[in-house]
Amino acid sequence: MNTIHWLSPKEYREWDAFVTQHPQGLVYHLSAWKELLEAAFQHIRGQFLVLKNREGQIQAGVPLYSVKSWLLGNRSVSIPYATMCDPLIGTKEEFNELWPTMVDESANQRCKRIEIRLRHTKLECLPAPLQPSVKYKHHYLPLDKSTDELFRSFNKPNICRALKKAHREGVVVEERQDEQSLRVFHSFLVATRRKHSLPPMPYAFFKAMYNVLKPDRATLYLAIHAGQPVGGILVSKFKDLWTSEYSGVANYSIRGVSPLIYWETIQRAKNSGAANFSFGRTSLDNTGLLLHKRRWATIEEDLTDYVSLPRTGSAQDNTSSKPSRRAKFKPAVQLLMRYSPAIVQHFVGNFIYRHLG
Repeated sequence: MNTIHWLSPKEYREWDAFVTQHPQGLVYHLSAWKELLEAAFQHIRGQFLVLKNREGQIQAGVPLYSVKSWLLGNRSVSIPYATMCDPLIGTKEEFNELWPTMVDESANQRCKRIEIRLRHTKLECLPAPLQPSVKYKHHYLPLDKSTDELFRSFNKPNICRALKKAHREGVVVEERQDEQSLRVFHSFLVATRRKHSLPPMPYAFFKAMYNVLKPDRATLYLAIHAGQPVGGILVSKFKDLWTSEYSGVANYSIRGVSPLIYWETIQRAKNSGAANFSFGRTSLDNTGLLLHKRRWATIEEDLTDYVSLPRTGSAQDNTSSKPSRRAKFKPAVQLLMRYSPAIVQHFVGNFIYRHLG
């Protein structure tokens, strides 16, 4: 007979082994991701709900985090700050066994909704209360071609020529492991996000990510030009997938620095034996970033967040049917990020990310 229970910290090693062998297991499912999120954000706390078979082995499981916010409302999320993720299930019946416990826990945490973020899980496996909410695009590059073939597949004017220019100018990419380099990388990320009218992400998140995941599951690379850092990228690594969600360049960098960082990192991923390089997920309204990722000859796939309101169970009350609070605040935040001084931007960024997840 199957049993359902929340794992204790003593069982996290067993959970991580299950994640590693599961075909949909990603770095975001690991207990290390829980550790770094809880270190960086006081409003996020997570647990692992599992279904065990009669032999006591984990058969299916779902990480579930409570994200507390008086501004956006409390919610249960699987999984905060994950580029993509799936419940680690094999059948609809497994999810249906886990779902009532997830609903009960969400109610106990006074959460108004449950958010499930999917990549591969089939729609027919989802419990009926879950309805589609936000959609994204995910771009990834298969690394099954030779290095030369990969390079020739990229967009020539915007990628290949820019890469060649950066090489001619003597830009090199180095792996770094010190905290000062991490701070430099974060300053580039802040500068890049400002160009796009986006709030800066807290340094505490990247520090926790690097400290918890390095050296096996996170690597920092800096681009160096004329002896000075001009750009950086932080990648996560798990099984045969490298994922780049965070990168940035200095305002004074020359053309080609950003493509060079990615190309050098892609080559390192290929040489390490990785099968795919992920460029992360992108909002559908970010047409410029979508175009940029397509120029790398990537495969494009849909990602969908699903939402349930466990207190009502009514699809009519679903947040997908009306603009979210986050969407309402977005224009004002973009305007503030575009014109406010740096000290105000950091204050606003810290405030905003106190409520996200």
